[in-house]
Amino acid sequence: MSPKKEMHKKRRAPRIVGIVAGALVALVVLVVIGFNIYTRVTYSAFYSTAQEEFEIPGIHAGFICQDLDYYDEGDCWFFSGYSTGDGQSPLYRRAADGQSVEFFAALPDGSAYVDHGSAITTSSDYAFLACEGGYLVFHVADLANASAGDVVQAIDRIEIGLSPAFMNIENGTLFAGTFHLLPNYEAPEHHHLITPEGAEHAGIMFAYSADEQGRYGFSSEPAQVYSLPDKVQGMCQLPNGDLVLSVSYGFASSYLQTYRLSDGSADANMVAGADAGVSENAAASADADAATDSLTSANAGSDAASNASEDTYTFMVEGKSVPLAFLSDTYLISRLSAPPMTEGIEYHDGRVYISEESASNKYIFGKLYGAGDVFSVAESDLI
Repeated sequence: MSPKKEMHKKRRAPRIVGIVAGALVALVVLVVIGFNIYTRVTYSAFYSTAQEEFEIPGIHAGFICQDLDYYDEGDCWFFSGYSTGDGQSPLYRRAADGQSVEFFAALPDGSAYVDHGSAITTSSDYAFLACEGGYLVFHVADLANASAGDVVQAIDRIEIGLSPAFMNIENGTLFAGTFHLLPNYEAPEHHHLITPEGAEHAGIMFAYSADEQGRYGFSSEPAQVYSLPDKVQGMCQLPNGDLVLSVSYGFASSYLQTYRLSDGSADANMVAGADAGVSENAAASADADAATDSLTSANAGSDAASNASEDTYTFMVEGKSVPLAFLSDTYLISRLSAPPMTEGIEYHDGRVYISEESASNKYIFGKLYGAGDVFSVAESDLI
């Protein structure tokens, strides 16, 4: 090869590399634009009502967000979840000025908290963090004052007979519930119930009333039990008593589903859930009666649900009968489709705030359409 041809080849090589690199960049840009267009069109109802609030702390640093909670007295947000790698599951606090701090939790015995971080919620004095079989209790001031890298030790561990996939304190009630989806997330047999309409439910949610004499401000026994559909990742309660569920799993669409069991206040709904809700449907048709018979006979003699009378359902918890209400389609008043992997939700100041995990470094795809931010939806758009 002549020197001229060799020199020409050397000059052409960088140009080819540049063209290829430019084409790849253009392709990536087109993919991002296409993904955004697809997402915004598919979930147009969500994006037309949702408001972008702020970035989820740690979303680009290996944190996989599972839940969020607004702590009123501290005017800050707490976030729970787990890490992409092994080791301690981090917690985050976001202050009113937008500054975020990562810190960690320890069990009462001092060992590291390495659980899923599926739920966090706070009262004026305490913070509750979900763990296997129940939840950990902290002085909430310790979380509010933790510095970067600190380890905050729990003061107690409460067993409630289920491992919460979500928890929330709303209207003076502590809610804790489970996630069910076959084949990987199998509920105990006595959680499998048949609704009055004949649908299968296997999720369960306990509701604990506020109690000044109870441990950490709540009764040790649930005052109400709710039977839930599959794939519930989070819940909150609106001031009027309506219950909102975050329903999602994997790459499929998520849904914010709002249920109304009574026309009364949140407190009335808490006390009379079964009578005000399920009873009306149970007496509505022969099909409902047949479904009731199926539910009762299928669980006879077990620690499960039964109909105590023609219009009342109960669920046995630690040998005690507790009022049971079904969050079934009969009481569904709205269903808002949302992007995949919607997780915990929190009611605050007239809006429902939503956490996501699709933009974490574990899943990545949510980064393409801005899922790394907390969004909020006005309660009026859900009722």
